[in-house]
Amino acid sequence: MSYKSIVSALTAQSATETTKTLIDTITVPQGVKALVGVGAQINGAGTTTLEGLGAILELESDDMSPWSGTQQFLINGMVNGNGAGWAALNPYIHPTNIPVTAGAHIKCSTTFDLAQTINPSCRVQLVFE
Repeated sequence: MSYKSIVSALTAQSATETTKTLIDTITVPQGVKALVGVGAQINGAGTTTLEGLGAILELESDDMSPWSGTQQFLINGMVNGNGAGWAALNPYIHPTNIPVTAGAHIKCSTTFDLAQTINPSCRVQLVFE
């Protein structure tokens, strides 16, 4: 059994938005049959106010069957140290077993829970088997 892990580009998100924002579109690699892990990482320069950070990661595909619409995952929340920067949390990899089609495209987006005082950046990791 072999695994293929793909990490997306680090994409800036708008601090004032709590709407879905595209991070990246990932092409499913050849030789895999399932998406077995999903994770996301949020990066941000130190903030000047105490604020929490949480988001939803959404995966969508228009050209993959069987894909049952949008798949949603929680991104670990974190709280900053009031000017000292955000506490670092290791990205959590959600275990999954979602059938995929090689060559199909998966759009990866985030929706933040709250508007932020800085512009965070996000990346996503998909693990295939």
